[in-house]
Amino acid sequence: MLRNILPHKRDRMILFPAAGSQLIVTTALFLMPTLIDTLQVAGIFSARGAGLLLSMELAVSALTTLGLSAWFRTEHPRAWALSGGLLTIGGTALTLLAPSPSLFFVSRLIAGIGAGIVAANATSVLSRGIDREKIIAILTMISIVNAALWLVVMPYSVDRFGYRGAYACILLICLAGTCLLARLPSSPARQQVSRQSSRSPLSSAAALVVLAIFLTQLGQGAFWSLEDSFGRRAGFSSHGIGVLLSAATLLLLLGAMGAAWAGDRFGRFPSMQSLILVNAVSIVLISTVAVHWVFIAANVLQAVTNLSSLIYQLGLSASLDHTGRLVAAATGLVTLGNGLGPSLSTSLSAAFGASSVGIVVLTFNILALIAYSAIRFRYAGESRVSAYLT
Repeated sequence: MLRNILPHKRDRMILFPAAGSQLIVTTALFLMPTLIDTLQVAGIFSARGAGLLLSMELAVSALTTLGLSAWFRTEHPRAWALSGGLLTIGGTALTLLAPSPSLFFVSRLIAGIGAGIVAANATSVLSRGIDREKIIAILTMISIVNAALWLVVMPYSVDRFGYRGAYACILLICLAGTCLLARLPSSPARQQVSRQSSRSPLSSAAALVVLAIFLTQLGQGAFWSLEDSFGRRAGFSSHGIGVLLSAATLLLLLGAMGAAWAGDRFGRFPSMQSLILVNAVSIVLISTVAVHWVFIAANVLQAVTNLSSLIYQLGLSASLDHTGRLVAAATGLVTLGNGLGPSLSTSLSAAFGASSVGIVVLTFNILALIAYSAIRFRYAGESRVSAYLT
């Protein structure tokens, strides 16, 4: 079956280790609300302290990925990725044994650094794929299904073992992910690129992609943190909002499947541009129009276009830089942007009202579209880029 979905052997070789990196890097992001609540109930941290702890872990992971991608090129990504996986395992094991909040903090810092090392080295292999959007879409679906599974299992583990039960689940995830990293392909000789050649003519395009992905994901994080408030303003009960958020999670999966199916059928750049625009407009409607049916319809559009637009953006970053450093940095920015989003939304909401978040997100996405348009026109004549953009 996998052979039918990914006909190229190279793509199938890439999929499993890349999935391992996703398990290590994205699980904490998806499980953040549950982890914050668990730490608060256990009395280890206040609600604010638990939130800051999780944000710190994600930020450290993202900054490690960005730093390694920008300034440090490895010739043995498998060894580095495995070392990052082992560091994450060690940090999570220390979390289970931590006798004090300070040691708990240090253990999560270690785990975040390990996850960042994994992302920088394992994610770079996506640039060597053939059907890049399809691989990224499958990885996105794996991340969603993985999160959904642990969101069901984790409460039982917490009931039995407290906060250690939650981190025991994460330890199992890290172990499984690190085992998959052992299948990471080593860099073939012909792909060994010097520092000088890897910073070349595409550096300006790389900077634009970095900016665009950060802006779109910062906007997503800001919007998502106020989704509950927007729902109440539109007249929904807490139960109704919960049902809508559950449905939105399933629609994220549908959007990823759609991106995997569409690929380049309608042109990669036009598809990406349209999805980014529709996503921004839907967020504006959610944040400004307090009408039941508008809220529901806009949330459907937002959920379907959210990850599907990101899949195309990551596919572009993998195509622009065959060293893999750009797509690795892009994944770090996804984590960083979503992690910083809640802080931005609270500041905007306090100063200008919750509706201002939608306008700011629209502005961010328009700036991202301008950046992608600049890339398209700048490299329209270069075959390896224009083949992707058309």
